[in-house]
Amino acid sequence: MTTHADLAEVSDHRIVADWALGQWADRLLEQAGLGVTIVDRHGTVMYYNKWASEHLDREPGYLGHSVHERHRRKITNPRFDAMLKLFVDGRTEPVHYVARPYGKTTLLVTVSPIRIDDELVGLSQLVLLKDEVQELFARFDAAGRESFERDMLPDGYPDA
Repeated sequence: MTTHADLAEVSDHRIVADWALGQWADRLLEQAGLGVTIVDRHGTVMYYNKWASEHLDREPGYLGHSVHERHRRKITNPRFDAMLKLFVDGRTEPVHYVARPYGKTTLLVTVSPIRIDDELVGLSQLVLLKDEVQELFARFDAAGRESFERDMLPDGYPDA
């Protein structure tokens, strides 16, 4: 079993000593501002966050069931199985793709393996809406960071 000291984030000095990410991880997943779905290594849906329930087709009946039961297009299950095989065979890098599962909404998707003690235990799927991302980039391209700073600092910069 992996101890806190064995975690990569500890040995790479990417976490405060003696602080366990697990203390906040559930809140991070729930409040991340993007869709999060977690499936086990067999494709069983174990969790989805509120954003996913509001922007995707996630609902309580999905929990404990295979994603295969929910895919609408014939090609989706073979693609999912091929991606899962990549992770089972040792791939550690995420898979990024664009999808339009509902016919009109385009999604930017990142699927990453979840490994514990070098064993694949599941996958995380992170989802952003393409239109929201494009809108942010268009705003930045048109006005630079100043428009974002005005939203965050409506009274201007504080005196230094």
